[in-house]
Amino acid sequence: MSKRLNQALYLSLMILVIFGLWGALQVSFDTLTTKAPCPDVGGVPICYLVTVGYLSMFLSVLFSASKRANNLFYLGWGLVLIIALVGVITEIVLGDICPVNEQGIPLCYLSLALCLLIVSLYFIKSKLQNRK
Repeated sequence: MSKRLNQALYLSLMILVIFGLWGALQVSFDTLTTKAPCPDVGGVPICYLVTVGYLSMFLSVLFSASKRANNLFYLGWGLVLIIALVGVITEIVLGDICPVNEQGIPLCYLSLALCLLIVSLYFIKSKLQNRK
């Protein structure tokens, strides 16, 4: 794989993961300060789990040379994906479950879209690296 393409994929992936992590941290902070609490499961706010998932993806991209980076990425991605899917389904069925952004868009929709975009880039990057 060309060095430029590898760098572009890495940078794009890192920007998207940081964007997701930043958003999850903001919602977690809003929950911590009770400004806009997110739903919880077993007493743990779901946004905290989403933050852990994005943090896991961030660390795996940052330390991609590690043998366990792939496992760490898919663990974090799977956690975020499941939460986003459940959030989207619940939002569609029950309505008004997920926190919303300034435009009124439920964050679970955005998280699902971001999660799918991130995994697509990660998959492409992994496949191209394995072609070496």
